[in-house]
Amino acid sequence: MANSWRHLNFLRQWRWIWPVEGRPSRADRGRLLRSLCLSVASAAAVLAAAPASGEIVPVGFDGLELPPLADSDQARLEALLEVQQPEVLSTLSPDGATLVVAISDRNLPEDRSLHFLNIRTGELSDALALQYDLVTPDLPLRWVDNDTLRYVQQDAYGPWEIITVNRVTEIASRTQVYPTQPEDGEVLGMAPDFSKFALRVYGEDEDIVYIVFLPSLRRLEVARLPGDLEIQPPAWSDSGAQVALVTASGEERRLYDRTPYSPSLGSAVIQDALGRRDRADNPFYQHSAVRVFDFTQPEPLRLELTAPEQSGDTFGGASLSPDGQQLLIKRLRPSLVAGRSHASYGFPESAYYQLVDLEGTVLKTITADPLRGPMESAGQFLGRDRLLFWATAGINRHLHVYNLGDDSLTPLPLPTGSVDAASLVASRDGNTVVYGFSSVTQPPELFAIALDGETPPRSLTNFNATVAENNRVRMDPVSFTTSHGNRQGFLVQPAGSAFPPEQVPIVLWQQGGPGFSMANEFATEVEMPLNLLPNFGLAVLVVPLSGREGFGPDFYRALANPDNFGQVDIQEGAEIIGQMIQQGWTTTAQIGVTGCSYGGYYTAQLVTQFPRLVAAANPQCSLLDTLTEWQLGYSSLLSYLMGQTPMEAPAAYQRSSPLYNAQNIRTPMLLFHGAEDFLQIDVARNFHDVIDMNGVPVTLYEFEGVGHSLYGSGYQPLAAQLQIEFFRQYLQP
Repeated sequence: MANSWRHLNFLRQWRWIWPVEGRPSRADRGRLLRSLCLSVASAAAVLAAAPASGEIVPVGFDGLELPPLADSDQARLEALLEVQQPEVLSTLSPDGATLVVAISDRNLPEDRSLHFLNIRTGELSDALALQYDLVTPDLPLRWVDNDTLRYVQQDAYGPWEIITVNRVTEIASRTQVYPTQPEDGEVLGMAPDFSKFALRVYGEDEDIVYIVFLPSLRRLEVARLPGDLEIQPPAWSDSGAQVALVTASGEERRLYDRTPYSPSLGSAVIQDALGRRDRADNPFYQHSAVRVFDFTQPEPLRLELTAPEQSGDTFGGASLSPDGQQLLIKRLRPSLVAGRSHASYGFPESAYYQLVDLEGTVLKTITADPLRGPMESAGQFLGRDRLLFWATAGINRHLHVYNLGDDSLTPLPLPTGSVDAASLVASRDGNTVVYGFSSVTQPPELFAIALDGETPPRSLTNFNATVAENNRVRMDPVSFTTSHGNRQGFLVQPAGSAFPPEQVPIVLWQQGGPGFSMANEFATEVEMPLNLLPNFGLAVLVVPLSGREGFGPDFYRALANPDNFGQVDIQEGAEIIGQMIQQGWTTTAQIGVTGCSYGGYYTAQLVTQFPRLVAAANPQCSLLDTLTEWQLGYSSLLSYLMGQTPMEAPAAYQRSSPLYNAQNIRTPMLLFHGAEDFLQIDVARNFHDVIDMNGVPVTLYEFEGVGHSLYGSGYQPLAAQLQIEFFRQYLQP
């Protein structure tokens, strides 16, 4: 789109792919924003019979006719699916009292309302001045004073606007910023004082990053990026006088373009993933750099650090101190997989943090175990003498405070559960943190906590009171011993159930990824039915298996070890199921398995490897064919996990593909797949047909207009009923 600077917010989805730090590549932006907001007819209004086993059932925008659930079940389902997701959109006002928050329907995210939240009283007021004008903001919105907000966003016609809104008078002013000559690019971020912004201009061979000064519109070139380089959002000092930029070699450019093309075995990305690229010639290593510019100096470039000059570990992110004189850097250790000649920098195994001054002197190195997650950890300054870290450790995503004076890392006194990193803001004095939080026993709400180390969190909102009333579950930690080590997780059961359970239906669930953590959080979606199934009499077992974040680098890297992908975590799950049966928790006739994306792969692969281990399986948005995926999809990740390419090891790829082993399946199957999923629907149809021809009960629901997962699509009520009834039918004593 000529004459415009573009930017689209990244929409989190449950994907089979490994999470990638920073912004998606230019070719990928916007492809994640699929048409996921559709309407579906109410199941309570129809009375037709369920489809016969073996069908492929297209589900259109008008929904699908199903017999309704029992009245009490229907009412509870409708209540549980009305989960509201809070999101913090702004900094705290100067007086520390007010935030701008968004409340959206998890089933229909576009159904969103904006509010001013007084964190002292919990009072909410409608933010009418923002409701219709806030479209694609560069977050966070910032308070100019206690009544005035300012933010930047792209308008519908291309130019970027700096918008100032007074919430009392409801008067807004707009300043447009746009190129007068044809120029394609994106605004990377705005300084906190709105005196300058970072701009990336796309070129044929390389992109240029400028700092644009306001109001003069003078611009200063600060970086040139070859086509295989990416840049993270800039980190600013409070005054905007200093900015830090982190660059790294990019991932697959066409990750979501599933047009026929063959990745090159000789490409640097594939060779890095396979562990065959010496770091002297590895772009992930050579191109990793962090630069700090100080615009109060005649020569703005104050600091430049590169991975080859700084111990060899790459850079994963940065945060500037409020005064701009110190830098907190996230460092990433590469994965050195057994049997491979070189480390993989594109798929790091762990993280640590360094505090650096603008002379490049390392002041502190922070290597605490809870902060080792390469993807799910982040840090920021709290004033001059403390740091705030968000990190996944085990089954929790929690907050920690690091005291720079005594080098102590202290977890905040939070209950077990998950802090939402996208809704995290600290007061200007660094003494109070506001955050989003949920667990299987706590629907999503906003909380505040004083950083005195003693005061417990206090609830700020109660958006999901009705959901909480209808959420009748209990959660208990569990532990199993497998041939690969101890595995810890939790069991979610209907409220009032005994623990340990005795011969009850249990559904084993696995998250997308691989690599994503599996934490204690509230979820009623079919892709993540932690609160859905237990409220209808079906327990859900959550146990992170090999390859998940939160348990250290060896655990995280395990799927890539020789002959492990498609095998090791499957074996672990089978052993855990066997232990539950031996302990009398359940029976073979009462075990189910489900998941979406990589979780769908796990589900399908489990029932091909162990055909009679479980009584029912519900693969969703599943990777089913690794050969096709290597050719048309995420070839670098498969290369990393397999250690070889399909040309070198076709039998290994076939062994790791549920599609080519579907003839083994004897488990009744319920398949969910979006017609527009980048994991091709044709593969899911073929998978269905093989199972059907073997006489095994199987139904594939193909959801029109939906990409990868049903999250936010409007199809959740229908899919939830199908999932509940499927497991109720097959998980019998």
